[in-house]
Amino acid sequence: MNPAPAEIDAKLIGRGRRAYGEPALHLAAAASALMILLMLASLLVVLFVAAAPSIRRFGGDFLVSSAWRANPLPILKLNAKGKPIRDPRTGMKVVDRYDPPRFGALASISGTAQTSTIALIMAVPLSLGASLYLVRIAPLWMVTPISFLIEFLAAIPSIAYGLWGMFVLGPWMGGPARWDRIFGFLPFPAGIESRFVSIFRRIPGFGWIIEQRVSGKLVSIPATGRDILVAGIILGIMVIPIITAISRDVLRSVPRAQMEGTIALGATWWQSCVEMIKFSRSGLFGAIILGLARAAGETMAVLMVMGSTPMVTASPLNAGATMASTLAGEFPEAATNDLHRGALMELALILLVMSLIFNVVARYLVVGKNIRTAAAH
Repeated sequence: MNPAPAEIDAKLIGRGRRAYGEPALHLAAAASALMILLMLASLLVVLFVAAAPSIRRFGGDFLVSSAWRANPLPILKLNAKGKPIRDPRTGMKVVDRYDPPRFGALASISGTAQTSTIALIMAVPLSLGASLYLVRIAPLWMVTPISFLIEFLAAIPSIAYGLWGMFVLGPWMGGPARWDRIFGFLPFPAGIESRFVSIFRRIPGFGWIIEQRVSGKLVSIPATGRDILVAGIILGIMVIPIITAISRDVLRSVPRAQMEGTIALGATWWQSCVEMIKFSRSGLFGAIILGLARAAGETMAVLMVMGSTPMVTASPLNAGATMASTLAGEFPEAATNDLHRGALMELALILLVMSLIFNVVARYLVVGKNIRTAAAH
């Protein structure tokens, strides 16, 4: 029985749609992927062009210099005894010359490294513990609500974390004793940083934590609660949901036969958990790298808690600055200064490249080559 003319026309139309629709969809998908790559490339080019004045002026010294001064520094004229010369008519000190503005990224890079390290020290044990609990211990009816509450931390705006750190955590860490009446139920009373200072003062070799050199003299660092330590704790809370969510998925991907094999060989529950972590350590390390990228790029919470004081310091009780907080805090002031704006753009370029490297490494470890199986041997 021959097909009707209407059926033949429908088949021809369907073939025509497939003939033109599939290449169009393929082209649209390829164009979308290419557009994303072009956006990233254009961002790198724009930042590089904007940072050109700073790159030409400071070169490689930008990475190793801690100076951050937007205004010229007057150099006084001195007499033979090394004292400033004064103008006999006005009594003002005579300026010999002006040192031009100088910018360096070392202080911001150091502050980023310190706050991120504190954040990971706090977040990694809690995240891995929570992931093990969700995968190996928690009953099924608890997994979903606990996972939701942990991931809800990632949905809280960073400005809310900043307000909480500025008005609650900071005053509690380094504030006056009046906070004891509010937080008296906690195992640690208010003013923890002051107690840290009193403890480390008695331990030889730990003076760098509680003291700093000012005008050639060692003075104690005041416990203010607006320092690198508090900023690192805030960042640790913010990266916990990221590390926990990825670590949970990585641990769930461990083959059941791997765990049953360890138990069959006589391993305890804790030993089987250790083997589980060893088996998936590449993916767990990738989760930590992603958390590090989030901590390094956080802006508002750090700016509100710690401010932006570009200085290289070894003590976590000192104020400091991260690359992101420096960009947010000083960009409005650099609107009319090409060199200052160029230095900020170079700082943004460094932060972008660093975050890109972190994410590439993390994605490679989490979803890259099949190296988790080899890591168990």
